[in-house]
Amino acid sequence: MDLADLRIFVRAAELGSFSKAAVALGVAQPTVSRIIGELETRWDGSLFYRTGRGVTLSELGQEALGRARHLLRECEQATEDLKAFSRLPSGVVSIGIPPSIVGRVVPELLIQLRAELPGIKLHIYEGFGDQIERGLAEGSLDIGIYSKYHEGARGTDRLLVQSQLILAGASEGWEIPPEIMFEQLSEFPLILPPPANGLRVIIDSIARRLKVSLRVIADADSYLVQREMALQCGCFMIKAPHTISEDIERGLLSTSVIREPYINRHIVLVTGTQRPPSRACSEIATRMTAILQTYALPTGSEPQREI
Repeated sequence: MDLADLRIFVRAAELGSFSKAAVALGVAQPTVSRIIGELETRWDGSLFYRTGRGVTLSELGQEALGRARHLLRECEQATEDLKAFSRLPSGVVSIGIPPSIVGRVVPELLIQLRAELPGIKLHIYEGFGDQIERGLAEGSLDIGIYSKYHEGARGTDRLLVQSQLILAGASEGWEIPPEIMFEQLSEFPLILPPPANGLRVIIDSIARRLKVSLRVIADADSYLVQREMALQCGCFMIKAPHTISEDIERGLLSTSVIREPYINRHIVLVTGTQRPPSRACSEIATRMTAILQTYALPTGSEPQREI
């Protein structure tokens, strides 16, 4: 299989247009059309649906895109690894990371790389747990940081970061106890992430088990949306403490730890399984782990001290 053909197919898929792909790659449009046609013949099916505005991937095309990207990345990484074998680690490392962690990890990581390993380049993708797990499985991400949730008291295992979920709302006019029972959440108008979000999944699961009817006013992925609804509309959020620490410190939000059950949020770092990690990937994983562990709590710390 010609890697140049795969590059043309991938670029056409990314741009949604044969003509745009031709311009981007510096080839004639008939060449792009011919190569796509040859691939469709070789793979026994249509890769694209032709529309008036360009092209969109067929089901076969979607499957082929993931595999083609994987092969191209393997080739590029092999080239970088061989070139850099006797030198410092170099190459491109793709990282999936949730918005709430970006500000705490990426700046410090970039400072270290610029000073010590300038040959390593980062591709940063902001996303949530399910998106990052999918990217790791498909091979488009080398490293993923995301949250896992579970019930019960905190264990003694060493974790990168852990925290207990809290109910948060505007400080003005709300006298909140240090802790609140899960069943009491039915008394509050809630703004929560969409149902596919990991936090929402465990909240809904506990509510069903305890037969608690939650008053979910709206679904919103964005913290900014949730924050404004909490401050201006009297709604309440369920969050990990570190994600709203600045607003807590400014006195805008008050919080109460949810108990019976406590709900723990663990931040984990995972490397992809599609291929062995490169030297650059291993170096980045080690450094990110060290940065995250500076926020880890000793067993028995109070929730208010967690990030």
